[in-house]
Amino acid sequence: MRKPQFIAEQGRKPSGLLGQIVARVMAKETADENGFALELLQPRPEDAVLEIGCGHGETLAKCAKIISRGSLCGIDFSPVMHRHAKRRHRRLVAEKRIEFHFGSNDWLPFDDQSFDKVFAVHTIYFWKTPLDHLAEAHRVLKPEGRFVLGFRPAEDAGFRATYPSEIYYIRPEAEVAKLTRDAGFEAGDLKRHVRGKLQFSFVIGTRAQDKSA
Repeated sequence: MRKPQFIAEQGRKPSGLLGQIVARVMAKETADENGFALELLQPRPEDAVLEIGCGHGETLAKCAKIISRGSLCGIDFSPVMHRHAKRRHRRLVAEKRIEFHFGSNDWLPFDDQSFDKVFAVHTIYFWKTPLDHLAEAHRVLKPEGRFVLGFRPAEDAGFRATYPSEIYYIRPEAEVAKLTRDAGFEAGDLKRHVRGKLQFSFVIGTRAQDKSA
C-alpha cells in the first residue's frame, strides 16, 4: 500500500508530536541496517566518526562502545530528531563522547578533513541535489578515510511502489555509485543486505591520499 504523503514527509523530516513517535519507531525499524553499516564502516577506537542524518542517535551510541579515544558527531536537520537524540543520549553528550549538531548536510559545519569515517543511512532519498551533499561528505573526510552510504535502491520494487516519488528520490544502485564517484570518492565495493523482503544496498568509498602529501 502506498504511504500517504504526510507520513512520507515525517520520514523525511519528523516534526511535531507525530515526529516524536516516528523517532522511536525509526530507531527500532532501522536498527538492523544501521548495525550492518557500522560493520562496513570498520570503526577503530581512535577514529573521528561523523553520521550524516543521525536522527535518533542510536547508531552513534552503539558506535560509542567502540570509539574510546576518538570522537563521534552527528548532524540532522529535524529539530525534533535533534532534541530527541540529545535527550536520549544526554549522558554521552555530557561526557563529551558524542556531539549532536543541528543543520543541513549540504553545508557541514566542520573543517576540511576532520573525520576518519563518515556514514549515512536512509538519507539519499531526500537529497534533490545529491552531489552537493556527497561533496560535503568528501570534503570533511580525511585522506584514506572511509565512507559508507546505505539506502534502499530502485531495484527494490516494493520500496519504489510504497513511497511517493514527490518526496522520495529512489535511485538504482549504479546511479548512486556513480554519484559517489562524481563527488570525488574512490567508490569500491557495493554490498547488499536483505531483511525479510526488504533490500538494502551500501556503497563503500574512500578518499584518496593527497598526491602532494
